[in-house]
Amino acid sequence: MKNSRLAFAGLFALGVASCSSGATNTTPGVGGTHGGAGTSGEAGTSGEAGTSGQAGTSGQAGTSGEAGTSGVAGTSGIAGTTGTAGSTAGTTGSAGRGGTTGSAGTGGGAAGRGGTTGTGGRGGTTGAAGVTGTGGDNLAVVGAWDGALVTFPCNDKRSGYDCSNIMCTGGTSTKTTTWTMNGTAGTVYNVTVRIRGIVEVQAYGFPGSGMRDAASASIANCPSTGCDLFQRGGTPMAAGGVSYDYNNYELSVSPGVPTSVSMYNTYYLNSVITSENPHASSNITSHLTFPIDYTKTIPVMGNSTVTLKVFDSNCALVQNCGPT
Repeated sequence: MKNSRLAFAGLFALGVASCSSGATNTTPGVGGTHGGAGTSGEAGTSGEAGTSGQAGTSGQAGTSGEAGTSGVAGTSGIAGTTGTAGSTAGTTGSAGRGGTTGSAGTGGGAAGRGGTTGTGGRGGTTGAAGVTGTGGDNLAVVGAWDGALVTFPCNDKRSGYDCSNIMCTGGTSTKTTTWTMNGTAGTVYNVTVRIRGIVEVQAYGFPGSGMRDAASASIANCPSTGCDLFQRGGTPMAAGGVSYDYNNYELSVSPGVPTSVSMYNTYYLNSVITSENPHASSNITSHLTFPIDYTKTIPVMGNSTVTLKVFDSNCALVQNCGPT
C-alpha cells in the first residue's frame, strides 16, 4: 500500500511579457462483609438425686441434664456444666441396697459454624485509548517549487498585442523548468499549490479528453480576480491544428503516481473548452491574455520531478498589457 502525505507549495506564479486523553482510572470493587459469630450453647441442667430406697429397693437415678442449643456462625458455643450425681441411698433397711448414682448431664451444644466469606467486588472497566493526532504540513517535500516564479520576456512588439519570444530560435521554442521533490521514493504526497499568472489560452480536447476543473464553464464568465483554467489530462493541439500557434502550459510529474491513486500525471494550466479556442468563431480569446488564480491539490511521488513545459510553435507571445 502506498503512503499518502500532505505537502504544500505556497505559490507558483507565471508571467508573460509585461504590459495540521489517555485511559481513565479503574473504579475499585467493594469487599465482601465478614460472617457474624455464633451464640453460645446453654449448659445442661443438673440431674435430680435418687430417692431413698424403701425396704431394700433401689433409689431412682437422677435425670440427665439437657444439652445446650447450637450457636450460629463464627465462635464456638460454651460447653454446658456437668450434671450433679444423685444422692446416696436412704437409710439402711433390711437387706436393702443403696440407690444408684444419677447420670451426669450431657455436654454443651456443638460449636457454631463460621460465617461465609464475602464475595470480592468487580474491577472497574478499562478507559479508552486517546485518538492519535494527525501529521502537519511538510513544506520540505516541495523544495524550490514553493514560491517559484517563471517569466517569458518579449523582444519586440508585433501587431496588436503580440510580441516576439526572446528565447525562440528556429521557429519554435520549448521552455522547460524542473523542480525535484524531496521525501521518500515510493511514497505519494498530496501537494497543494496555488497557481497565479497571466496567460494566453489553448484548447486541450475538452470535452472528450481530460477533465477541466471548471467543466464546460465559458471563459466569458471568468471572475476578474482570476480564471480557473486548470485541466487534468488532455490532448495538446497537434501541428497544423486550429489553434496550434497559441502556447501550451503543461505541468507533468515523473515518475507518475499509480493509477490506483490518480489517472492523471499531466496537467494543463491555461485550458478553455474546444469551442472557445483562440481561432474559434466566437473570437473571445484571440490575441488576448487572461489572469489565472487557483489552488489545486495533486499527488506526486517522493523524489520525483515536476516539470513545467511551455511550448511556443511560432516564436510569438501575447503581451499581458492587453485589455486584461
